[in-house]
Amino acid sequence: MGGREESKEQQKKWDETYGNMDFFGVEPSELGQSAIRLFHENAVETVLELGCGQGRDTWAFVKSGLKVIALDYSATGICQMIDKARTQGVENRIELKVQDLRQGIPLPDSSVDAVFSHMLLCMELQVKEIQFILDECRRVLRPSGLNVFSVRNDHDPHYGKFVPKGEDMWQNPMGLVVHFFSEEKVRKLSKGYEVVRIREFDDTSPPFVKKLYEVVLRKP
Repeated sequence: MGGREESKEQQKKWDETYGNMDFFGVEPSELGQSAIRLFHENAVETVLELGCGQGRDTWAFVKSGLKVIALDYSATGICQMIDKARTQGVENRIELKVQDLRQGIPLPDSSVDAVFSHMLLCMELQVKEIQFILDECRRVLRPSGLNVFSVRNDHDPHYGKFVPKGEDMWQNPMGLVVHFFSEEKVRKLSKGYEVVRIREFDDTSPPFVKKLYEVVLRKP
């Protein structure tokens, strides 16, 4: 990210955003639903979710029978999810932690079957930080494990709009900095993985329609 103060400002923005319950809605995302099907087809049991937010995909994973480790750097979102897990009686199927992923993933090597993240890498992250996170994902995945993630792409209506904040990053009117990706950029960042697929789709979650890539990678 740009600097320490800018990073703290973005974290504060997300804490404020999650202060409004269910900002992105309560239904699982299209990516989350696609991932559930893929995970069951590949006998996945344990999923690491990065940037879980308020948990709209997390709860769908748990309900489908998966065990989930969910991380987010917003303490507000994680606290809301801890309360919800207790209310729903699923504490034994979900582990929740506040974590800045630029500091690494606090798990042992080869410890999860799959990694999932929906628009996490679109945050105000430098390319070297994104590469580090993807390398960490590969480290914690078991052999043949899947890394499923989405990123806003260069066909998105907000690409190149608003306030420039660095390479392929712009700050929108909500004050959130968004990183956009070309397919070429995704492939370069996927070194060390087998690229299973890159598919464009529309995400209709609030507050507007976004153009995304669904990326599915496999650890050799």
